[in-house]
Amino acid sequence: MANSTRSADGDSNESPLTRRRWLALCSGAAMAGLAGCGANPDDPNATLSSESTGSEGGSNSNAVTTELHMRAPVSWTPSDSNVNPFSTQGDIEYWMEYMWWESPSYPNAVGEPIYWLAKDISVQGGGCEVLITLDENHTWWDGSPVTAKDYHTTQLITDYKEYGGPDETDDGWEVVDKYKIKNVLSGPANPAVKKVDYYTPVAKHDYYKSWLEKFEDASGEQAIKGVAKELNDHTVTLKDLTDKGLGCGLWKPAQLSPTNAVHEKYQDHPRADWTNLETFNWHLLSEKQKAIQALNTGKLDFGDKLTDQARTNDQTEVFSRFGMSGVPKLTMNWNNEHLARRPVRRAIAYLIDSEEVVKVIKSAHGIKYNSRKTVFGMSSSLISDWVSDGFVDKLIDYGSTSKPEKAASVLKKAGYSKNGGVWVGPNGSKVSGLTYLTPPWNIYKSVGKYFSSKLDEFGFKNNLVVPSGSGFYKRWDETYDFDLCNWFTTGSHPAYAYSTVEVSGLGNYDEIAVATEKTEGCTVNRTEPELDQPTSEKLQHPIRPKFPKQIGQKSLNSEAGQTLYPLKWHKIMLQTQDTQEVKQLTEKLAWYVNWQVPHVGFYDEVKVYWGNTNKFDFPSLKADDHPHAEETKAEHRTTAMEFLMKGHISAKTK
Repeated sequence: MANSTRSADGDSNESPLTRRRWLALCSGAAMAGLAGCGANPDDPNATLSSESTGSEGGSNSNAVTTELHMRAPVSWTPSDSNVNPFSTQGDIEYWMEYMWWESPSYPNAVGEPIYWLAKDISVQGGGCEVLITLDENHTWWDGSPVTAKDYHTTQLITDYKEYGGPDETDDGWEVVDKYKIKNVLSGPANPAVKKVDYYTPVAKHDYYKSWLEKFEDASGEQAIKGVAKELNDHTVTLKDLTDKGLGCGLWKPAQLSPTNAVHEKYQDHPRADWTNLETFNWHLLSEKQKAIQALNTGKLDFGDKLTDQARTNDQTEVFSRFGMSGVPKLTMNWNNEHLARRPVRRAIAYLIDSEEVVKVIKSAHGIKYNSRKTVFGMSSSLISDWVSDGFVDKLIDYGSTSKPEKAASVLKKAGYSKNGGVWVGPNGSKVSGLTYLTPPWNIYKSVGKYFSSKLDEFGFKNNLVVPSGSGFYKRWDETYDFDLCNWFTTGSHPAYAYSTVEVSGLGNYDEIAVATEKTEGCTVNRTEPELDQPTSEKLQHPIRPKFPKQIGQKSLNSEAGQTLYPLKWHKIMLQTQDTQEVKQLTEKLAWYVNWQVPHVGFYDEVKVYWGNTNKFDFPSLKADDHPHAEETKAEHRTTAMEFLMKGHISAKTK
């Protein structure tokens, strides 16, 4: 669920990342947030609380049903879980946190802010202050109000645990009044980016204040680290969560087992009357065949996977489909002598057949994604919002279908020839033995198998490697032991799509940059940082390369060149208050990616939702029929869990 960036990627039994790490990999957004968490009741099949928050029939006795069934594609052992939000260990999926806690805001699939605990977030003081006003109607499950003090404690503990204390961070937190908190920044923030940056779930002050006091009393770095370790090891069970009122979400866990999680509505939640559902039954089905069987036997009411089966099922139909910011892509490692050459990367861009990839996925997984026309480093929906009319038409057109003749022509002009079905470089080195890495997700595996064979057929000999989840992340994020890799570019804003802190964006450049001095006052930092080396450490991307000024120009001559300043431009996009400036920099970066081809997108991700529309009303892209319908339309472009958690699903009445 995090950042709404993972779409229908098939089923996976792997859960190697904490929520914070996943968000860092997916979005490039700076995280001051909480780590993965979980639970540990004595009996994994136990009822967690003796108090009932709802009953069958509930708030609308005329409803067809008050219980909704959906699937979570995961295996889970509640007895191994730890729901301490400050712990990095425990058997829990990162998006489970949002079942039980809420954050001030959350980004939807296209980057618009969804207000959760917050009633309003305003960027003030030239961009250097952010005032977060909480909704006064939210309460913890023990009935006490969720206040600015809760959020303040959450942020201070995070600062101690992650950075050694608030004095070691660049920003600060001030409680303004009971329901207002101010985030004082070291420099200005772009409002479009900052308003969706407060997605850290809020922890309860009354429970965690003793930990904050321990941090404040700790003397020295080692003492603070000792408290941080103690807090990280502290266990909070799911029974603690309910009995001690540590959650504030719409749904409280009632009964949990490794195959089923029953949640009952928290009746005092401010959105409780938005839905007449009383019970949410979460079937924990990690195996696709079991999930299909459950769907076919009428045990699933709602979902965003198994789309093909849902379309042919008499009881379900698709009710919503919309584009997202995710672009699954092929990343190329420039440590390989061939992939370090632009003509080889361009040849691969010409080879990729986006329309055929979309057909392969539709045939194998029942999901219809959108094909891409050319290379520009971000989703088609984002590019249309952030560049001028006609800009895309000026770019180098690599096409949405495969152009093997064009690819061969580009290679021959670069001194390559074909020998025995294999391309050979100008120095006699064959393009063979390429390591093609892909994560163990079903759709990504399908894409890998398809394109690996296409590369072989063309004369780029490669070996497809599909490691375990942990094995993949080690190679992708640590050792970079690959030549080609299936991953994704994502981000709800160009600043994230062209991030300089990860290869999910433009590249990982910050690791070799020497920090520059801060600017005086609340002004955008437009300085260019010093660099320790000319290329990135892992993928060997040049940091300040030349590229043509004229968009669409394939070759570079020195008179018409311009220099890429990714670190400087990325910083400006995160800080500027000027939307037009972001658009100008977006065009420069999109043109650079189009010309340089560090990676190539396969398709644009799409979210597809299906449900039993005979029994339930689901959110479409139109407004609902509740009093806050218009202002909450942004919540309709998000993930399946959030539809449920924000009260947008109700049972139809007789």
